[in-house]
Amino acid sequence: MLRATGYPLIFLAMFSIAGGHWAVLQSVAWAGMVVEYSKHSSLGAAVSKTLSGKAPCKMCQAIDAGKQKENRLPPTVKAEAKIGKFLVGAAIEAPAPAGKDFDFHAVGMIKYAGFSPAPPSPVPRQS
Repeated sequence: MLRATGYPLIFLAMFSIAGGHWAVLQSVAWAGMVVEYSKHSSLGAAVSKTLSGKAPCKMCQAIDAGKQKENRLPPTVKAEAKIGKFLVGAAIEAPAPAGKDFDFHAVGMIKYAGFSPAPPSPVPRQS
């Protein structure tokens, strides 16, 4: 069951964390640009114009804006801010500790009871 569902979900999560969704979107945008530019010029010139970065399409601009928005804060700061908001919203206080101190027994106070009795001989067998 883990191989059928777990591994693909783990792969998808790692792909998303690594920013793979931006790479897929950028590839789609570049493919669309190559198709559009190749209508007016050769395929080589269309690829060159697409990958030069001098004339980005609307989708490329939206992808860049999304990347910039995502990269403003490091992931740890985002997580800490979310946790802080949750803890402030919850406002749960821990109970005060008991007034009496807890003390472990001294080693000398523990009494040794000796070994347990030997197993019966011959050893009983279940049938």
